[in-house]
Amino acid sequence: MQNSSGLPNTGKPVSLALFDFDGTLIPGDSVAYYLRFARKEGAVSMSEFLRALWAATLYGMKRMTDADSKSIGLAFRKRHDAKYLEELDKKFVHQVLLPKVYAEGKKQIAKHRQEGKILILVSASTENYMRFVAEALGFDTVLCTPIEADGTIRRNCKGEKKVQRVKDWLAENALTADPASSFAYGDSKSDLPMLRFVGHPVQVNPKKALRQLAPEMDELNWK
Repeated sequence: MQNSSGLPNTGKPVSLALFDFDGTLIPGDSVAYYLRFARKEGAVSMSEFLRALWAATLYGMKRMTDADSKSIGLAFRKRHDAKYLEELDKKFVHQVLLPKVYAEGKKQIAKHRQEGKILILVSASTENYMRFVAEALGFDTVLCTPIEADGTIRRNCKGEKKVQRVKDWLAENALTADPASSFAYGDSKSDLPMLRFVGHPVQVNPKKALRQLAPEMDELNWK
């Protein structure tokens, strides 16, 4: 029997492999890469690009939320039609993001696939391009930040919300997780709830705050 995701449903708890993306499977911030790429492609005007930089600065100073900063950066999308944006997003993924994915990360994904784990990409980055990343890397599903047609972000998939998205997806697909046999990979303190959701949490190139908060967790350094 299969559920709505197309995965077999045996009624037994399933083993998961949860992967963060930015800083974990690639170095750096994919949203920043996306805006630079869109600017190079002529999709973003100079004034839009400068507003995005200012919003990112305010977020770094904790004077603006992550969601609001992203919304300002992605506001250029309201000027373009859906077909153009889809082609832009695909081009970005294949030309910029996929070449940045750590070889060790790809090997870990393949290993968990061979073990029969359900592979889930869980990211605060936006669904407009993350869906193509998940498809290219062979994930079973992607749970990330929804984006509206005008670039607005209302529900940022970050921190505790990552765990809730995983739980909601499991419930929607009539699946029960087996945390003890599941793995999760993350690099920052915002990934901590997701890491603590599983029996095998792994810090990948961890930022200082994560290492300090969870020194007991396994650590990998991917290059």
